[in-house]
Amino acid sequence: MSENIHQGGQSWRMAHLLTPRKVITGLAVLVLAYLFVWPFVMLVIGAFLTTPYGGGEWTLDGFRTVLNDPRALRSTLSSFLFSGLVMVISIAGGLFFAIITSRFKLRFGWLVLPAMVLIACTPRLFYAFAWGMMGNPGSGFAANILRYFDIANPAWLTVYSWPGLVLVSSMKVTAVAYLLLSGPVRLLDRSLEDAAVMCGQTRLRAFFSISLPLLAPSLLAIGMLLFVEGIQVFDFPAVLGSPAGITTLSTLINDFINTDVTPKWGAANALSLVVVVVIALLILLQSRLLGGRDFATVGGKARAADTAEIGKLAVLFDAIIVGFFAVAFVLPFLQILIGSLQPYFGLYTKLTTANYVAVIKDRDTLDALVSSLLISVGGGFLVVTLSFVMIYVMQRSKSRPTVALLKILSWLPATAPGIVLSIAFVWAYLSTPLVRSLYGTPFLMLIALVIAHVPIAARACEGIIVQVSTSLDEAARVSGAGPWRAAAEITARLCTPSLLGAWLLISLAISGALDVVMMLQTTNTQMVATLSYSMFNNGDVAEAAALYVLFIGLLIAFMAALIGLMMLLRTAASGFHWSGKAARPLAMEKTDV
Repeated sequence: MSENIHQGGQSWRMAHLLTPRKVITGLAVLVLAYLFVWPFVMLVIGAFLTTPYGGGEWTLDGFRTVLNDPRALRSTLSSFLFSGLVMVISIAGGLFFAIITSRFKLRFGWLVLPAMVLIACTPRLFYAFAWGMMGNPGSGFAANILRYFDIANPAWLTVYSWPGLVLVSSMKVTAVAYLLLSGPVRLLDRSLEDAAVMCGQTRLRAFFSISLPLLAPSLLAIGMLLFVEGIQVFDFPAVLGSPAGITTLSTLINDFINTDVTPKWGAANALSLVVVVVIALLILLQSRLLGGRDFATVGGKARAADTAEIGKLAVLFDAIIVGFFAVAFVLPFLQILIGSLQPYFGLYTKLTTANYVAVIKDRDTLDALVSSLLISVGGGFLVVTLSFVMIYVMQRSKSRPTVALLKILSWLPATAPGIVLSIAFVWAYLSTPLVRSLYGTPFLMLIALVIAHVPIAARACEGIIVQVSTSLDEAARVSGAGPWRAAAEITARLCTPSLLGAWLLISLAISGALDVVMMLQTTNTQMVATLSYSMFNNGDVAEAAALYVLFIGLLIAFMAALIGLMMLLRTAASGFHWSGKAARPLAMEKTDV
């Protein structure tokens, strides 16, 4: 009898330990660990192996190769120089546009926001292609204009150079800097400047001595973000830098595997580890510099922002706004559109739709077009959904280990450039028996793109979810709803319009992601980014332009449908009510969101 009691006690303890909630939580932790952590573990292990395809030998040759290769030091210096120059120029440009639009009455001030959104949302690879075509010293738009007027094309007039690489990248990143800085600039308390002016200082000196230092946390945080992004970026150096012999860390990692005679997997992994450590240290430095510092710029009696008349100076600022939009967006877009209609790139006398016909008739190209659209749209949805769940649990959970784990996972992919993540995913997938057979399929490319874009979506979801008061969830729980029903029917529904916007931006980012899928593709499973990159490098520039124009057209159609859905949902959300079991409806207009 005692044995039966003992066995019954063990069964009760086992049933208590293996509750459905704990089993689901354990499985979720294992899945997240495999998706987020295992690739980095294999990245470290791969630095000591010769190949990820099995049968590799343990060796330190990868580290020896990196230390003895003169390209390693040169590419490191180039990456830091490129990132630093682009960061400084972009911060200055973004701050300039944020200041003039928030403080002065300008005729074309309204144009800045939509222009910056268009430039920022344009995939980097598309942007690099457009400028690579327009700034081509032999066949580009600028070269043809000079040739028309019998003017010799100067050697310096090319984007395939250090000035061209930095300038093109800076125009793209300036739009991002403006979107990040416009809010902090508009929230500055002007009464502090007014007090300084009353004490005898000029308005310009008051801004630089008072308001600008108050922007220090924003400038520092955004500057570090852009600097890290500059080290990670692959598209601009690959398209515009490589033809000029400019090598950065990301392109060198790719060269170790795809360009060198024998793929050097160990060297690629070793250099990838160095890059991951550097980026992680930069992120920690940013957190250290900003931690505990008080830079409050909005007070309870802050003077309302207004715009001032500046006379003839407004004409100059308007000209700068229109000129920047024309050079940074209109001209590149027109170049790639006209280039797609050329029978051969550089031949402007005859336009044709033959490139579009060739793209549509080619089965491989059409498959890449369809799969890219599905992966971009579906991947964007999965990224936003996963990020929303992770951030919701982080902000609502009282378990410190859970919050810490999810916070680390949401930041971990941000420590690695896309090409490094691509290598890490190769090692992770090939090391897993059941997953190995799926290597080279769109399914694994989708997973890699989802994981790579979680940090961006997670940061967006943090700002979205924090605006929804926890009292709404608590009211739903009191009314009889479970935690996940409350999350789905309260928080998720209120956040839906903003989440749709995040879905759109992430889908655009995925559509132009070249580096993440670089090592995961095969000749039979390619995306538009990888296929157009190969076509561009092989000289099929006009056909590559047609492929990208078709793809962007499909994305714009999706964007229009999504924006229409967002408008409908915003209208519906204004009258949204929720009620639980045997509870009166919760009037949203009486709650604090």
